[in-house]
Amino acid sequence: MVWSREEKAIYHKQYYKDHYEKISAYEKQRQKDNPRDRTEYDAQRYKDNRDRLLAHDKQYHKDHPEVNLRSQKKRLTKLGKTFDMDYEVFRYALMSHAKTVKKRDNNKCTWCNSTNKLRAHHIWHKVFCPESALDPDNGITLCHKCHMEQHRLDKLNIED
Repeated sequence: MVWSREEKAIYHKQYYKDHYEKISAYEKQRQKDNPRDRTEYDAQRYKDNRDRLLAHDKQYHKDHPEVNLRSQKKRLTKLGKTFDMDYEVFRYALMSHAKTVKKRDNNKCTWCNSTNKLRAHHIWHKVFCPESALDPDNGITLCHKCHMEQHRLDKLNIED
């Protein structure tokens, strides 16, 4: 019997639904027994499917803006507690921080002197050092390209 793509999808969805408990228990135990295997698997899966996953995430957040807003609100509320601010006040404080840093750096990327798509980058990341999140000396102006490169370098430094 040859199945169409839709029939396979329906079968897999139903099989997963029927065997959810068993599959999830097996996965949890496997992750507990082999935490590195799972990390390596996820890293390789992300590398292999990066563009597809990013496109899916982008479309999901476009279709569900309330999810994105909820997660941003939660993150900003947590960071705002350091300064005794609610999330809206902290969000505007971060915008002011970005404007101050860009103005200080003459609205140019400090790496390549570009003036396109500028971002204010925190030298010490807000999550690791929340008390310096609004300090202008903890920020540099980077264009989008240099900002992505900086985060790639940060990720490599954290893993080492």
